[in-house]
Amino acid sequence: MTNDVADTCKHGRTALVIGHPGHELRVHHWLECARPVTFVLTDGSGHSDHSRIDSTTQVLAHAGARRGAIYGALTDRALYQAILRGDHTIFAQLAQDLAAALQRERATCVVGDAAEGVNPGHDVCRLLINAALALIARTGGRRVANMEFPVEGPPGECPPEDRAQAVFLDLDDAAYARKLAAARAYPELAAELERVFDIHDAQAFRVECIRPVRYGLDIATQFAHPCVYERYGETRVAAGIYRDVVRFRDVAQVAAGLAELTRESRSRLTATGRA
Repeated sequence: MTNDVADTCKHGRTALVIGHPGHELRVHHWLECARPVTFVLTDGSGHSDHSRIDSTTQVLAHAGARRGAIYGALTDRALYQAILRGDHTIFAQLAQDLAAALQRERATCVVGDAAEGVNPGHDVCRLLINAALALIARTGGRRVANMEFPVEGPPGECPPEDRAQAVFLDLDDAAYARKLAAARAYPELAAELERVFDIHDAQAFRVECIRPVRYGLDIATQFAHPCVYERYGETRVAAGIYRDVVRFRDVAQVAAGLAELTRESRSRLTATGRA
């Protein structure tokens, strides 16, 4: 890591913001190095109603990181229902709460889920991060480096144009062993770990890539359509497991509500003569 962004993301006042508990394992060695204050949007209960937030608390403690003010704020069911209802109030409040917490922490670098079109919770988490940082910028707060990591894609995936400003960690044998041990000691993710290792070679996780975010609240071009969660949701509805399919248009409505929030923030700032 030789660039200024990399230095900030390792040695600055860092924050990790993830949609579900367990995502921290993707950047486990960075977690050990940066020891970020960590915000988790949901409790990871899925449709089982069994929270996995305590397992993430253990991972953070072993890595020397700590929990933030938003930590398992919603059940997965509550999150998806809010998306389907178009409940802009709850997302606006979360964005404002996250912005306020990041300012209190004096964060200089925020790392979080990438928008990949695989899970609506991941994408909404990214929208909340981008909205929170826009609120900070538009109210005269400090500039914060905005970074992401792939939650579903290959661990080392990075567009060529982003490589100069990306953070790459190549794990030695000891760091890699600790990462695997942390994942295998996370009981709620046993099936997920098997699925992931079916998709990616286990050795791929010797690399952690944290790359710059160059998009805002319009995430439509970040992945192919129809997105994965629409196709998956259709199969679950057909099987009688889900009642409704979360569509990209539902997530886009969350983005639209957050965009309105940031515009209102800008308007208030202008009205007070600070812009």
